[in-house]
Amino acid sequence: MGKLEELKAALVELDEERTLCLTRELLETGEASASAILDSSQQALRVVGERYERQEYYLSALIMAGELFKEVLDLVQPLGVKVAQNKRPVGTVLLGTVAGDIHDIGKSMFATALRAAGFAVVDLGVDVPPEQFVDEARRVKPAIVGLSGLIWSAVESMRKTVELLRADRSLLAHRPLVVLGGSVVDGKICQYCGADSWSTDAMEGVRICERLVGRK
Repeated sequence: MGKLEELKAALVELDEERTLCLTRELLETGEASASAILDSSQQALRVVGERYERQEYYLSALIMAGELFKEVLDLVQPLGVKVAQNKRPVGTVLLGTVAGDIHDIGKSMFATALRAAGFAVVDLGVDVPPEQFVDEARRVKPAIVGLSGLIWSAVESMRKTVELLRADRSLLAHRPLVVLGGSVVDGKICQYCGADSWSTDAMEGVRICERLVGRK
């Protein structure tokens, strides 16, 4: 087994010490490029996501894999390598937890799964006002805007955010699709907010984004 495959296996098994040791060794010896290291790490994240879908891994494993990937990225980024590497991203997703809600775990897990699937992700964090989503959408021109919320008061924030995105004239030529996520979301909430799709599961959300980007 080559060192890149060992790195991938270590990340899949959530072995932090081995993952970081192999990353440093590969960088120091020049045995693999920084881009190749990131590519192998993203492949590992996808495997972790698949295991989570099959209920072989718990939510904590998915979160830990995302944190491990960030540690690998921290080692590689000084070399000027971005997550997207030299590949064109599948699409850009602007993501955030809406105003009035500070829950972060689900959103961060979704961001990790999106990056593993090849998306570029702009994560605005938590308690994000509708106006900030609009301002960033103007700047980033994302294919998709992902709105996360885990409490009932978040629903009105989602609705207002969607309304402002739809009403903004500067986005008419590049109107992003909107996907809702979070435990309070269902088909009725999606319709009420005027969004394009919804999900309560990170991996299903990734597949939805892939379909929507393909449709665009």
